[in-house]
Amino acid sequence: MDTSPDNIPRWVAREILPHEGRVRAWLTRRWRGAINTDDVIQEAYCRLSSLKSVEHIENPLAYFRRTAHAAAADATQDSKKNFAPMTETSFFEVWDESPSVDRCMEGKQELDRVGRALSGLSETVRRVIELRRIEGLSQKETARQLGVSENVVENSMVRGIRRVLALMAEQDADDEITNEQEDARVGKLGSV
Repeated sequence: MDTSPDNIPRWVAREILPHEGRVRAWLTRRWRGAINTDDVIQEAYCRLSSLKSVEHIENPLAYFRRTAHAAAADATQDSKKNFAPMTETSFFEVWDESPSVDRCMEGKQELDRVGRALSGLSETVRRVIELRRIEGLSQKETARQLGVSENVVENSMVRGIRRVLALMAEQDADDEITNEQEDARVGKLGSV
């Protein structure tokens, strides 16, 4: 076998490339998302292609796997260099920008309210609002999907949003009256 440096890439293509799928699957199982498998495979190919000789390689699959393993280990070492040490005090000073549990619950309740309001609309008006506001389709795309004119989409959108807002305002007013009645009832009980 001619293992001159010019023939190493051909040797890699002939002896190593057929094993890529197996090595890729092995890396995925072994490293479980800790590495970018594509980058590691590419690095392994670069290392194999830069060899001066391949005469010492008896088992190409095992050699490819070992080379890929070394490239993966190096990749994780490089990624560890990007982490700054953190004290316990600085850990607690990290700002969490995710919404609080209360805010998430309020959002879910508000979404449920809108969903109930939407369910009271006609099918066409409800679908127009869903396609435009939830799925982000344009007026033209919405009209095409529903088989109606853009004018129908525009009018349905206006009527639908007005109706949803009116229903929610009515519900808010009812809730306010209920809260006032409850406060008055509790006040009477407290004076007894």
